[in-house]
Amino acid sequence: MLTEIGYSVLGYVLAIGVLIAVHEFGHYIVARGLGVKVLRFSIGFGKPLILRRAGPDATEYVLAAVPLGGYVKMLDENEGEVPAAERHRAFNRQPVWKRILIVLAGPGFNFLFAILAYWVVFMTGIPGLKPIIGKVAAHSPAQAAGLQAGDLITRINGRRVQSLGQDRLYLFQEALEHARVHMQVLTKAGVRRTVTLNLEGVHARALSKGHLSAVLGIYGWQPKLTPRISEVTANDPAGQAGLEVGDLVTRINGQPMKDWTQVAHVIRRHPGEPLHFSVRRHGQKRQLIITPKAVKVGTRNIGQIGAGIRVPSLPPGMRVKVRFGPVTALRAALTDTWLMSRLTVEMLGKMVLLQVSPKSISGPITIARYAGYSVQVGFSSFLMFLGVVSISLGVLNLMPVPVLDGGHVFFYLLEWVKGGPISEQAIGWGQRVGVTLLVGLMMLAFYNDITRILG
Repeated sequence: MLTEIGYSVLGYVLAIGVLIAVHEFGHYIVARGLGVKVLRFSIGFGKPLILRRAGPDATEYVLAAVPLGGYVKMLDENEGEVPAAERHRAFNRQPVWKRILIVLAGPGFNFLFAILAYWVVFMTGIPGLKPIIGKVAAHSPAQAAGLQAGDLITRINGRRVQSLGQDRLYLFQEALEHARVHMQVLTKAGVRRTVTLNLEGVHARALSKGHLSAVLGIYGWQPKLTPRISEVTANDPAGQAGLEVGDLVTRINGQPMKDWTQVAHVIRRHPGEPLHFSVRRHGQKRQLIITPKAVKVGTRNIGQIGAGIRVPSLPPGMRVKVRFGPVTALRAALTDTWLMSRLTVEMLGKMVLLQVSPKSISGPITIARYAGYSVQVGFSSFLMFLGVVSISLGVLNLMPVPVLDGGHVFFYLLEWVKGGPISEQAIGWGQRVGVTLLVGLMMLAFYNDITRILG
């Protein structure tokens, strides 16, 4: 059985392998279509693990040892001598518009893959919960609008809502633009009404943390986790202290316990510290002293007592599956790809303007962890994850930074305006700047990953 680290490694290798292949295939297929000779198509860098030659040009297809990228090597006079008979097929001999198309094909295929991934998921169906509000936070836009627990959200700005979180991207965009959102809800009494969420006071820094529910003040319905014990391990602190199946935890250290989430939170925060439990057993109050054992998670110790509850099943009708027909699914896929791309660009812009913390940048470790989670959840979840990361790669590669696709396009546009090639000195200087920026970005991403792991 795979461990969490095993799933993370598997998910990362699968995700990066697929997305690199998609990106490089875009360069490869368009280059060949425009008459440029492709010498090598490589997934990964470094020593080739698998190398095959195929096709009329004996193109090398390589799987390399370092899974951190890939490349398509084309015939180019800037990288070596080219026979006179093949110079017309060299990349550097192509007109500017062809070179731009070849370069843009990589990120373009990333966006096309995201659309395809979303389309498949929307047609197969996304499981979710009925859009019933479980809790409205105090002093939030939701409370100010008059939303209440138990309200069923039916439409958002005229868009039909079938499950909780279905319009998360759309709401995120509206919040980023400080818009007013009109929600149609059905109250518990069966009354239909329209409320307006005023998002003018929402700050981009809060949104960058990803807690849209906390920003809006809308939390989904959750079953009540009554703190009645259903499992006790005899040799753990709970069993040794006399806690029994059927006990209802009412207080810990004098603090009232309303649900199991609260109980678990207190236990986790007090490893190795005696806790005074008040429980109700067969109608009688009992006092127990339980000292949670310390369990190391990452670099922190958390408390565990060896007891748990049985999570109640969802009521009938709470589970939904949002599924669209082919045309509607394609429209939704196009919309979500556009929204995600636009959000990524806007968040990067706000990061440059210091309106959003750079801590929101994720590196390969975080990507691997999320890839592992999505692999465990199922195919649809992993496909959605691939779509999101593919969009991020597409946007990142379009940035006008030398050594990225966008940087190459920038130089080609300068060449077109100038009416002649850019000097090698200028290109070399630009590439040094680009490498420096990318190394700095990678170091920041790794730093953020490590600080997340360290808590």
